[in-house]
Amino acid sequence: MRKLGRLISLLILPLIGIIIYSTLKAYITGKTPIWTFEVSLFLFGSFFMLGAAYCHMENKHVSVDVLKHYAPPWFQRIQGVFSELVVLFVVLVILWVSVPAALRATAVKERSMHQTPFNPQVWWFRWIIPLSCALMSWQSLRNMLGFIFPRFAPPGEKSSEQEV
Repeated sequence: MRKLGRLISLLILPLIGIIIYSTLKAYITGKTPIWTFEVSLFLFGSFFMLGAAYCHMENKHVSVDVLKHYAPPWFQRIQGVFSELVVLFVVLVILWVSVPAALRATAVKERSMHQTPFNPQVWWFRWIIPLSCALMSWQSLRNMLGFIFPRFAPPGEKSSEQEV
């Protein structure tokens, strides 16, 4: 999963290139390419949604750990399991809602709603949300297992007992 996360993080590079190209073309010719808005939307959406699971795996998300820092290891594990349950609940609700939407979009070969002359198919983009939610739920389950049974924590990750 780490290799996939690093690969996903590289989506920012074509996004930067598209924005620079669009800006330069607008500055030089006074017109922007018709495709740059939607392609940058697809790239950033994919980068953001798929990158969330990687961020969760690397434990790089924003968290307030003032209480956790001073708490005993058993409380840290309980708090960790509770936090992962909240994440898992939210992600599973989004998964429950997004899969039927993605199926409908695929069935009708949904196109962009921005009504630009480019008008690309976006049904494939609808699958980014369920895919990222599935990855997040998998990571959340792995994290919970690591909190409940520290010996099952993924290699290279500290258990709460080692941090204190």
